[in-house]
Formats: sequence, structure tokens, C-alpha cells
Amino acid sequence: MSDHGDKVTEGQVQERAAQIRERLKRWEYLKGFDVAAALDVEAAARRSLRARSRPKPSAHDLLKAVRPEWEREAARQQLTGEALVAFKRQILESETPQVACDTDGFGDLRYHIHLNKAAVETLSSDVELVFEALEWATLAVPEIDELISPIETFIRAEVAAIQSIGRASSTGQAQLVGIYPCPIPIPESDDDFDWDLAGKIGDIIHHMGG
Repeated sequence: MSDHGDKVTEGQVQERAAQIRERLKRWEYLKGFDVAAALDVEAAARRSLRARSRPKPSAHDLLKAVRPEWEREAARQQLTGEALVAFKRQILESETPQVACDTDGFGDLRYHIHLNKAAVETLSSDVELVFEALEWATLAVPEIDELISPIETFIRAEVAAIQSIGRASSTGQAQLVGIYPCPIPIPESDDDFDWDLAGKIGDIIHHMGG
């Protein structure tokens, strides 16, 4: 992963660190569990901001990444209007790496990073594309966002293990399960996760201008 640290100011780091500390207060009632002591808050803030500074592809670039010949295919089939939109949607739904994040368990300390079949398969050919999806997904889960850089390092190191689990499952999906604030999750099968892509894919198509 490229280092975009020059785009992150110390003021931004301190602001982000303050936000993290405020969230950590939710676990103050847990005696014997000092998350703030276990997590280097400034480092977590800096890593998160650096990951966030990575350039993101446009929806058009995303289509080109997952199927480079899609425009030529569409022209060959003489697709226009709704047929062209449906063609783009099919590609994005079936071939685009998708990542979803959530938490559960006591105090919501257990986190899950769900990878669809395309994400699992893409890890060995274009891990950066998966990271882009991961970085968007973590926006909704601050606990994972704070660990994003070391989690990405873990994923790079465990591509073979993650893909092995995905290939052994009936859906080809996998998930990473960890306990906050540890950035070393356990890869597991993810057959039961329900991917509802309609809204997400619809938004992508909308921003592509039809």
C-alpha cells in the first residue's frame, strides 16, 4: 500500500484521535478491560487517515477493473438504454469485490469483515481493489476503521488462507472475525451472510450516468 502520509496533517491526527478516545469511553464500565491502554490511539488515527487518503476509483474505473472488455462487449451486443444499465448491473453484482462490516457480542467488541466471492477471488490478483471496498465499508464501523491499516497488512499476509476457506465454502464467501482492538482476525467461512446489493449497486449505476 502506498504511503500517503504527506496528505495527513498532525492537526487531523489529533482531531481523529480525540474522536477515537471519545468512542473508547463506552467501554469504561468494563473492569479490567482498558481498550485505551491496548490501542495506540495516535497511531490508529494516523493509519486510518492514511488509508482514507488513498485515491478511490470512479464507478467507470471499477467496471474496467473487474471486466476490462465490458465496453467492447456492450458495443458488440449493441446494448443501449435499459439493456446497457442491466448489463452494467450484472457485472457489478457478480464480479465486483464487495465488503461489509459489522460488530456483535458483548459490548459489540467482536467484529466481522465479510468478503463476497469476487472479493475472495480478487485478493490474489488485485488486493488493492479489495482494500478500496474495505475502506468504504469501514466508514460505518469506527472500531474496524481504527484498525484498518494493520488489518490490511494481515490480509496481505493471509491471502492463501482466506482464499482456501472461501473455496471450501458453498458460496465462495469468507469472513474475518476479530475482537477489538486486536487487528489479527480469524478467517472463517461465511455461507449464511445475506448480501443485499440492490441499493449499493443501484447507487453505483446512478453515478455512472445510466
